[in-house]
Amino acid sequence: MIKTLLISSLAMTATSALAYGQAANNPFSGMGRDSDQPIAITADSTTADMQNETATYSGNVRIVQGNLHMRADTLSIKASKGTIEHIQADGGVVLASPQGQATGSTATYDIMQRVVKMGGKVVLVNGQNVLQGTSLVVNLATGRADLTGGGPGGRVSGVFSPTKTPKISAPGTPPKPTEDVKDGKPTP
Repeated sequence: MIKTLLISSLAMTATSALAYGQAANNPFSGMGRDSDQPIAITADSTTADMQNETATYSGNVRIVQGNLHMRADTLSIKASKGTIEHIQADGGVVLASPQGQATGSTATYDIMQRVVKMGGKVVLVNGQNVLQGTSLVVNLATGRADLTGGGPGGRVSGVFSPTKTPKISAPGTPPKPTEDVKDGKPTP
């Protein structure tokens, strides 16, 4: 059975993090405003088909759109009337934001729908929190991300690291001395 983990509800599912007062952030929240930004692409080489409005980039491909950064081995784009509508990235794909990143072997970015789909062995990292699955769908407009395990018995897994907080003494409890004190003077 395929299990789905909603990244947007990490704060609710990571009870150990909540116990320490830490809420896990969605690595792709707030990216909806970036999906209207210009798209910059760099690569070692490109081949364009102006008639069909397609292009293929290869070698150290980098894509930047606002705070959304993607890199891959190869990239294909489809445009309509000079506007990119669809991006297909393959090989060593990394999707990053200031809050975290996801890695996988493939990614498609539907510009109009503002949806990124990643496949392969997907690893989602937010600080020290790590989630793994086989498919990730990120809606950049809503900030919602769905991570899915695949295949028979496929599961998602996650490791959540709570932030250590200083221990506070109960009210009325004197602080523990750092050294032995006798008659108001430290003892050797």
